[in-house]
Amino acid sequence: MKKEKKYYKIGEISKLYKISSDILRHYERIGLISPDFRDENGYRYYSKKQIWKLNNIRNLRNLGVGLVEIKEFLEERNIETTKYVIEFQLKKIEKTMEELLQLKEELEVKKNNILYYEDYKNFNKPIIKNISSRKFIKKNGDFKYDWEIDYELRILNEKIEFESDFIFTENQIGATLKKEEFINSNYNTYYESFIINECKGEIVPEGMYLTLVFKGSYKNTTKYYENLKKYMELNNYEVIGDIFEIYHVDIHITENEEEFITEIQIPIKIKRFS
Repeated sequence: MKKEKKYYKIGEISKLYKISSDILRHYERIGLISPDFRDENGYRYYSKKQIWKLNNIRNLRNLGVGLVEIKEFLEERNIETTKYVIEFQLKKIEKTMEELLQLKEELEVKKNNILYYEDYKNFNKPIIKNISSRKFIKKNGDFKYDWEIDYELRILNEKIEFESDFIFTENQIGATLKKEEFINSNYNTYYESFIINECKGEIVPEGMYLTLVFKGSYKNTTKYYENLKKYMELNNYEVIGDIFEIYHVDIHITENEEEFITEIQIPIKIKRFS
């Protein structure tokens, strides 16, 4: 009959529990585990009485429990502390389920948005729309390139209540062109980036906008702004505020610039002549 092994080296435990030797040594230093003895060469040996703790430690660490709290639990285990840990685990699982449901909703919105623009029939066509009030989280700065805007949007995204990458959020993102820049035909310098969301931010009131959705590279933006300016002149409209560019499909979704989809929104009113 094979003799049962009583003691294990740190490397064997590391392999069994898929925990690095360095982490196990750290656990030893703070008193979570301790070797039963060391041999004359300094090798640590652990008995099963020590290594059973690793299951608890690993499970609790995966739930985000701190090492200090784990140490306290292992030193004072009883029915009450175990019930507390179970309750903590249940709450953590419930929170994870809520976050996954939120992510599912966001993904569905993003998917539906992509499907909507796959079947869109009004590219490059000026359309007058009344847009309801919205909340904008804004960040000022001077931007000329899409990668500059993307960097600022990443910083701005930290302010959103739930952190997520842009591909996984229903929030609309974009940049703002000053009214004066539009009037002077400077269409490629933006002074702020923004995220439109339902949680927080500056309220932009309801208003009438001249909009245009175009597909393709941002290099074509000037052409569409010029077309919109001509449309305004022909139809007796004037710009009354800064212009928003909304990036419905951008580099976060595709690397092919021909698949980019951008919407220009110009706040307008009918001119009144004295």
